Amino acid sequence: MMQITRCLLCAAGLACCLAFAGAQARPDAAKVVDDGIVIEDVTLISPERPAPLPHAAVVIRNGKIAEIGTSLVAGPHAQRIDGRHRFLIPGLIDTHVHVGDVAPLDDDAIAAHPDLLEAYRAQLPRAFLAFGFTTLVDLNLAPDTLSWFNRAPVHPTLYHCGPAVRVIGGYTAQRIPKDAAAANRINIVYQSSQAKDWPAALDPRDYTPARAADRVVAAGGICLKTFVEPGFGGVFHWPVPTAETLDALRAETRRRGLVFVIHANAVESWQAAIGAHADVIAHGLWHWPGDRMSATPPAEARDTIAAAVRAGIWVQPTLQVIYGEGSIFDASLLDDPRLAESLPRSVIAYLKGSEGQAVRRAMADEYRQAFAKVLGPSVDPATAMSIGPARVTATLRLMLADNVKLLFGTDTPAGEGIGNPPGLNGRMEMGHWAEAGVPLPRILRAATLDNAVAFGLAKDLGTIEVGKRADLLLLRADPLKTIAAYDAIDTVFVNGTVIARTSLLPAN
Repeated sequence: MMQITRCLLCAAGLACCLAFAGAQARPDAAKVVDDGIVIEDVTLISPERPAPLPHAAVVIRNGKIAEIGTSLVAGPHAQRIDGRHRFLIPGLIDTHVHVGDVAPLDDDAIAAHPDLLEAYRAQLPRAFLAFGFTTLVDLNLAPDTLSWFNRAPVHPTLYHCGPAVRVIGGYTAQRIPKDAAAANRINIVYQSSQAKDWPAALDPRDYTPARAADRVVAAGGICLKTFVEPGFGGVFHWPVPTAETLDALRAETRRRGLVFVIHANAVESWQAAIGAHADVIAHGLWHWPGDRMSATPPAEARDTIAAAVRAGIWVQPTLQVIYGEGSIFDASLLDDPRLAESLPRSVIAYLKGSEGQAVRRAMADEYRQAFAKVLGPSVDPATAMSIGPARVTATLRLMLADNVKLLFGTDTPAGEGIGNPPGLNGRMEMGHWAEAGVPLPRILRAATLDNAVAFGLAKDLGTIEVGKRADLLLLRADPLKTIAAYDAIDTVFVNGTVIARTSLLPAN
């Protein structure tokens, strides 16, 4: 009898243990969600949280994050996504792109092979998504960009600054416009200091800072960008906006609730941007007085970075745009397997072929001549080209030490050549940040919440919170432990739409 009693007690104990284990796997208080999309048992990583949330469930309805918890389970009518051994983060934001530019293809290639442009544009939105970028901000919107970009079956959400504001003869406005249509397209602003160069056919009253801001607002811009670019460290000599013009533009952005963005990459340009109370400096710092072959930032650069900290200005370091220029002399990127995840096969074939090689040779010759003019004929161009990446990395480390407010932006696709491909450029930028010593949590925050805050988008973007847009990434590795996690994107969510990454690649 005692043996039977002991067996019954053992059985009861075993039943209790099994019941406890079941409760651990599926709590008694679990809420069954029988509609929408339910991402179950995932580690949620969001920059506003002090720590990741393991075993989380995230519910998506109507393109929004509807519920978050640790006791939510999918019912039979919900779309269940298994998040076990996965990490869920907000979709990445790149706040410095130029999606209307076609850097890998020169004008002659487009004229001779219009199918290449068609293929490139068809893949470009998918390439950004494939590398995790669900939101973009175009800082200088080309006239037809929105029409073709937003027609793509899947694409990131594209915000923009409208047409950037320029001065006559300045950077990207070297050709003086002949009529109002051309002047409006490049958003020229009148400066009395340039009165002698002003086209007679244009009424200066139509080109005030206020009218320039009008054109940005009419285009639907959330920001206004202008250029303080005197000529890439002395290679060129271009006029720039005066302090009065910058002050007037600053006043207009405040009046209209626009983010004020200034292109600057030299000490004097940064100082002008700081003096104008810019919200964002759209580049790192890699030009300064003194020895052109020195990669060590001088006191002027250090003091300017410190001044940006005191002014509370956000900065986009944009390392990869400088690293990417090296492709003019080194075409090894064409053999990087990741390039096939960014560009269509036909475009890569063109770039590897005789026509693409001829274009690169001609471009390299132009750069050799420019370097010889500025640095002398004895300086090796490839060596000279390596100074820029060393400088921009050194100043990023100074910004990190001084706690500059960093934003993630890539300037994609920038400049000339093959060095800044869509989507992949952002992944390479992240790698350069990590190599420079930026902590992984800060990289994630810069590419999500901080970008959303700086550009006034935090109501909808940047974190995984109830009510925000369901732009998310499901990763197979932890982005707080390895930068390689961004190579392990499994699924992309755009406005709640579930997209397998493999379906975004050019082969598919």
